Amino acid sequence: MPHSFQETAASIGCIIGNLHEDDRIHRCATETHPRKKNGAYRSDGIRGWIRNWETFELATWHEERTERRAVPLKPLPDLAKRRAEEAAAARYAAETAQHMVKSAAWATHPYLVRKGFPKAIGLVLEDMLLVPGRIDGEITTLQKIYEDGRKLSLTGGRMSGASFSIGDGPVEILCEGYATGLSIKAALTGICVRARVTCCFSAANVAEVASKRRRAMIFTDNDKPISQFAGLGTGEYFARRTGLLWTMPPQVGTDANDLHLSSGLPALQGLLLDLMQRRQCAA
Repeated sequence: MPHSFQETAASIGCIIGNLHEDDRIHRCATETHPRKKNGAYRSDGIRGWIRNWETFELATWHEERTERRAVPLKPLPDLAKRRAEEAAAARYAAETAQHMVKSAAWATHPYLVRKGFPKAIGLVLEDMLLVPGRIDGEITTLQKIYEDGRKLSLTGGRMSGASFSIGDGPVEILCEGYATGLSIKAALTGICVRARVTCCFSAANVAEVASKRRRAMIFTDNDKPISQFAGLGTGEYFARRTGLLWTMPPQVGTDANDLHLSSGLPALQGLLLDLMQRRQCAA
């Protein structure tokens, strides 16, 4: 059984390096994607919580007090006050995201070049590629992508249910990352399929978006198996939970963009054609 806050975080796949015990929300890495900040936590040194946004797992922690019975506990937090603070943080993040998007320019970016799209343009602000997250058409947050592939979301932004769509058409494919979505869109365009490719930022959020897109299909990442999901990868686990038709690359640790770069668009198109054929057979 985990005892420290970091051990509790590790039990749900979160990695906390420099622990902040200031009763504020902080982002942290995950075992699946250690270079990203797909976890969040809050602790005052006595009690706290940790959320893995890739798996939607939530863990709570309370300090062992066997040797500190004489130490007075901090008062329990005011739940209504905390919710008001989080709502205010969400509003601030949304306003920040909207301002950053308005300030950005359409341009190429080194990250897109590295991902196989040297001529593609995106929203670029300073050295960041911006991917807005929208809920019901409104920007609630955004993902900042740097040249080296680091991806950071705005602290406090409402990400659950947010997405970014590429193109439009009668076919909709849900996926996780932006480069993944660009590869899927390029593959579908190459076989003359009009489609909307919806980037959902994480596997768990694919499932959240899918709850309102019941005619969509899913192209998930082939993540390494983890014990929390009975040996399934995170992407496959959440794809299965949706009940929608889904597919993924054959090699563990890869996504649609990896398949595109390693084997070319025809390999990706083959998986998409099979997925759409299964949909026709199920209709």
